[in-house]
Amino acid sequence: MSALLTLRRCLRVILTCCCLLLPLASTAQVPSAFPGWAAHTSMRQVNALDRSEAKLWAATEGGIFSYETGAGTITRFTAIDGLHGVSATAIAYDERRGAVWIGYGDAVFDRLDPETGTVRTFRDIERAEQFSGASINRLVMTGDTLYIATTFGVVVFDPERGEVQDTYSRLGSLQAGTPVYDVLEAALPDGTPGLWVATENGLARAPRVGLNLQDPANWSVELPPVVPAYSLASFNDLIYVGTDEDLYRRNADGTYTRRFIAATAIRDLYATPTVLYGASQFLPFLIEADGTRHQWNADPFINPVTLLDGPDGQLWFADQQGGLIQGTFDAGTFALTQTLFPEGPYDGLFTDLLVTADGALWAGGSLRISPGFYRLGPSGTWTNYVEAFYDALQGKNDFNRLAEDPAGNVWVGSSVNGYGLAQVEADGALATIFDASNSTLSGVVGFPGVVKIGGVASDASGGLWVTNTAAANPLHYRSPDGDWQAYPPYSGEGLSPSNTAYGRVVVDDFGQKWIIVRNERDFSRVLGLLILDTNRTPTDPSDDAFRYLAEEGSAGQGLPEIEVTALAEDRDGLMWIGTSGGLAYIVNNGITARDPNSVPIWPQWADRSRGTFVLFGLQINDLAVDPANRLWVASTEGAWLLQAVEGGYELVQHFTTANAPLFSDNILSIAVDATTGEVYFATDGGMVSYQGDATAPVSTAGDLFVYPNPARLDGGTTITIDGLVEATELRVLAPHGAVVARLQTRGGKARWDGRDLNQNLVPSGIYLVIAVGENGEGTAYGKVAVIR
Repeated sequence: MSALLTLRRCLRVILTCCCLLLPLASTAQVPSAFPGWAAHTSMRQVNALDRSEAKLWAATEGGIFSYETGAGTITRFTAIDGLHGVSATAIAYDERRGAVWIGYGDAVFDRLDPETGTVRTFRDIERAEQFSGASINRLVMTGDTLYIATTFGVVVFDPERGEVQDTYSRLGSLQAGTPVYDVLEAALPDGTPGLWVATENGLARAPRVGLNLQDPANWSVELPPVVPAYSLASFNDLIYVGTDEDLYRRNADGTYTRRFIAATAIRDLYATPTVLYGASQFLPFLIEADGTRHQWNADPFINPVTLLDGPDGQLWFADQQGGLIQGTFDAGTFALTQTLFPEGPYDGLFTDLLVTADGALWAGGSLRISPGFYRLGPSGTWTNYVEAFYDALQGKNDFNRLAEDPAGNVWVGSSVNGYGLAQVEADGALATIFDASNSTLSGVVGFPGVVKIGGVASDASGGLWVTNTAAANPLHYRSPDGDWQAYPPYSGEGLSPSNTAYGRVVVDDFGQKWIIVRNERDFSRVLGLLILDTNRTPTDPSDDAFRYLAEEGSAGQGLPEIEVTALAEDRDGLMWIGTSGGLAYIVNNGITARDPNSVPIWPQWADRSRGTFVLFGLQINDLAVDPANRLWVASTEGAWLLQAVEGGYELVQHFTTANAPLFSDNILSIAVDATTGEVYFATDGGMVSYQGDATAPVSTAGDLFVYPNPARLDGGTTITIDGLVEATELRVLAPHGAVVARLQTRGGKARWDGRDLNQNLVPSGIYLVIAVGENGEGTAYGKVAVIR
């Protein structure tokens, strides 16, 4: 390792520790536009930055946040709070109106009133048919004009009237619809007020007043030596241009001089009367009035995209990996002061979720290269298992398959890049990474160093079952004592010895292993479902039995599609199977691996107006069972909650972006916290959670917790009854002793809508709630005051 690399890593550790220890920033909350919902996004990746009198405003991949420099307070805003989307590409503070303007990649933009938290969304650009697929690159606020740099030109917006004034999509000789990256009001070469525009193919300029700028003839085009032109600034009465390769100065005679200060794209320029600042990858820089140049080669900077003087007089950088970076520049030296970003995961796009027995959420996987895996503790604090904080994860950036064993260990497998299996102990310590060097796990055939983990699951005794995708031995068992054993591929029932690409695995209550089998030459293809019974003798394969389901069914039986995507066992012994074409379940009798009569059945709607088969034809991504034994289904068309009723199944809830603050309708993974009832949804746009109404039951009857209390009934209020046993008959008695409502419940929590047996809202009074355990657990009592 070179001395420079060693120094950079040491600096990184020091700066990371500083970031973790500095108690400068606290987090404030804003009223949610969607009560009961919460966003869990990463705001480390800052795309744009602006300032108000007292605050910095940052647009990030996970929403926006403000930082009040005097008080040290961070305030987050996401779609939960009414914003249009998650990934904000541009931001501008409107001093005259005290508003914040936010732009997005789909050309929609918001106006946020920070004082009230109200958001107004503008879709004028998005709706323009001639500019389909447009996005916003930058927002520039100048007086009473908001310039919007888009992928097709410049939109001039009136923030006072809330309407588009002009659109400049034909800029001189440039091709119509040329992408624009920056807009600058500055004097033209003749000294008159002008508008300068940095584009994909050069610079365009025009007089700011007196001419119709929709006419391309009124624009002049200049071509700096390098394009695209990304950023503009006026410094020392000259125009500076940040390009794809370096900084250029436009001279008074119209020629351009290269400044040789950066070899990468310069995304932003910021000028003060005495200094010009620039943001380029790894190396932000400044130029003093006398032409002296300075660069900062410091580890916090990975990809700085913008910078400015903050309200505190300090210099602030926005970095696409490191959040906000504050520092000072004095006598040619840059000194780091702090790095900050809101509490959250290092990365926010997850594909796999798990809630452990202690109430922690574990998240892994990503639609991009994932830095590691993550834990959200019950207190709301994130632990980031990434290489920046753990030496054992150096160079390892892909972990997603998640499981917990009875001892509280969490196991995380690397399924894409093949870095093996990580063990995190119950106290959160990263203990070991298992691969070919310390276990029976091995690499993909022909690639010994690539140890792909297709799935991991624990059995009731604490034994661990691990699928080792495309290895010579695709299934492995680790005993509670730590001994490993490898299994060769199973053959027969339609499986051949070459079928070694075992994927996700689930161990049911009988100890049977349900394993998704993929194509060993194309891991994206699913071949079928292996159901394996090791007869409770994992070290003796001679008594194993298995079945292999690899044919598409019809007429309500068999697999709806061969591509099995998800598995979940409910509390009634049904093994639910999600596929690319719908749902099925198998009545799990404990000998399913040996019983050819155990076949998948397609669930049916109790209300046949919805059709016959539940969610038939729908792409299922994940499944989870809540404490009330209801099935949550993650799909490409939102999240569905189903429950069994007489005659089939009914839909309890269906969340989409149309009725909930989901960041996308494509739900990749879902997990339920049985203790609190919180449901987590990982979408391809980020993760949110919803406070569900099902919690784990108590073991014996005790006092009930009934809330709100008092309850003001208005036709929409629901009264929650908490502290129930597994199966309960609930009775609500009026003050005069008559039974006004009856409910049959499953799980630890139930809701009463305040209506009597005739579906009328009950009158004001004190009502007694009686919960009788149906399995002899006893009787529990509670009271609630109703106000009409």
